[in-house]
Amino acid sequence: MEEQKEIRNYLSDSTRRMVLSQIISFSKAVSASELLDKLPITNRSTIYNILDRLTELNLIKRQEVKFGGSDRVFYSPNHDLISNDFFRSLLQEFRDLEKPPIMDLEFKYTWDDFPDCLIMGDTLRLTIVFGSWMAEAASTIDALFVPEISQMLSYWANKNKKIPIENILINSVLDYQAIQSKNENMLVIGSGAINRITSEIMSLYDEKLPIKFITPSSKNIHSTLTDVTYSEESPVGLLTGIVAMLPNPWDKSKVIILCAGSKNVGTQASLKALLDNIESSIQLKDQVISNHSKFPEIPIRIIKAEGDELLTKMIQQKSPKIQEYEFIE
Repeated sequence: MEEQKEIRNYLSDSTRRMVLSQIISFSKAVSASELLDKLPITNRSTIYNILDRLTELNLIKRQEVKFGGSDRVFYSPNHDLISNDFFRSLLQEFRDLEKPPIMDLEFKYTWDDFPDCLIMGDTLRLTIVFGSWMAEAASTIDALFVPEISQMLSYWANKNKKIPIENILINSVLDYQAIQSKNENMLVIGSGAINRITSEIMSLYDEKLPIKFITPSSKNIHSTLTDVTYSEESPVGLLTGIVAMLPNPWDKSKVIILCAGSKNVGTQASLKALLDNIESSIQLKDQVISNHSKFPEIPIRIIKAEGDELLTKMIQQKSPKIQEYEFIE
């Protein structure tokens, strides 16, 4: 409560609200220089003081990124805080405070286009984004099947599509390093409780996503297509994950492949299905991942991990490796 009081008091000043609103209005992280170009603030120290305090209050996130030999600093909204009930009350209190925009969702690509959609011209580009933050640290088991995915994707591009090896550009970053990769094709691994890029995607598309995590940092999955919630408190929900082909909100000509689960077994299942899909493409077989079974225009599936004693091992705080998976929606 004391923290909320501090936030309310600080935002009672209209200039501070204006800076926060401008940051929220962007769909990407922004620098102080970009903000100065948009705002009627001429004093650089004023903007930096406000940015520092907004960061301290956890309303925005500060990211340092290396460009060449120097560091650059970017700011983005803390989507978890600005999507909660307290922030909604601030929107009512301060009418000039910006509500985070919800982006339109149009599926330019579906699973029918994968993995060809990763190729532009004679180049394949993909950035793999691992989680590093929030509710708990990402586990190395979340990365199972990722080396094989990179290897098989490279093999497919070179052998099936004749892409030169030097034009197959697959790299890996942690979520906080992904700022310069946001306009690329991305494979984003883990829920918003693990991966801040997942959290940002959930916030930017919000209710436009027909299958999503209930809140940006939640592990509970809800499908509006079937009106079913897969709660991490239930045996089925513990084993479920999302495998989705989404338009990149920062560059809609690119795609985001989301592989994320309520727990790491759901994430594993999504990644295993992705690997199997690429292997099927190499062998010119039918795709393993199809669009939604009841809504074939929607490239989002809910997947469930299968394996002997998975639930028992999870209750024992072990990190089991899945054996099989099935699509349940």
